[in-house]
Amino acid sequence: MSHSVADTQVNTGRNSRGVILLTIGVVLTVTAMTVLAVLLLLLSSLQSDALARINEENLSYRAEFGFVERQLSAVSALVALPAILLVTATCFLIPGYLRRRATTIGRGTSTTATSLPLPLGVHAAWALAPLTGWVLLVLRPLLNLLGGTAWPAGLRYENADAVWLMLAAYGGLSSALFVTILVSLLKKVVYVRHITAQPSDVDGSAAQGIWRWVTFRWRFDLWLAGIGGVFVGLCWIALGFGDTPFFLSTLAIGLVLVASGVLLAVNYWRAGEPLGAGESYA
Repeated sequence: MSHSVADTQVNTGRNSRGVILLTIGVVLTVTAMTVLAVLLLLLSSLQSDALARINEENLSYRAEFGFVERQLSAVSALVALPAILLVTATCFLIPGYLRRRATTIGRGTSTTATSLPLPLGVHAAWALAPLTGWVLLVLRPLLNLLGGTAWPAGLRYENADAVWLMLAAYGGLSSALFVTILVSLLKKVVYVRHITAQPSDVDGSAAQGIWRWVTFRWRFDLWLAGIGGVFVGLCWIALGFGDTPFFLSTLAIGLVLVASGVLLAVNYWRAGEPLGAGESYA
């Protein structure tokens, strides 16, 4: 009885700490999104404000724009701040998730964590978050640019460069996450179907070293898919600037990388490891 009570207290403590870590991670993520929106607003408004002052006061554009360039440099220095906040958020989100849902086991020089896989529906729903980010950061601005009537179509010179650089950076991150989640979902579907038919393949007896190293230890399937997602997600911007050859070559590279990731992902069962498991030497 006392042993059961002690286990319950330990689990309660782990869950409480997990909730705290997850809460901090969510707050940092929301802060990063807010900072990103504010920076885009500042980068977009600096030049328009300067041009308005030039028209009202009959100033020379060259003299006024020198001041705008200094402002742009100051704001551009903060472009990485949302990314820093997102990386910091993952340092809380991942441990928080593991504390609530995972079991950690030492294997010699490595550590293996096994967590409960998300249901397929929840897994698919998570893909909507980065997809929304890509639509807001890449697709909508690109359609506005092609239409020539709404933001960011009216931006010029350094303002346009700074805004599109930021849209591409975080839009690329969104598309990478979206493709990674989709390939991970496909990996789960194929794995479950295969293990249902061949349950002995998950006990490690049928494991092949190279597949375990590639798909389980280093997750090259998801890395390739994510990098390919960046190419596929951002290549469309080239169409907004009339660069069709660049669009086609970038799209081709992205599709090859994504296809390579998919090929590895659907063979994850060959690693002989369960879903939801991960290995680290840290």
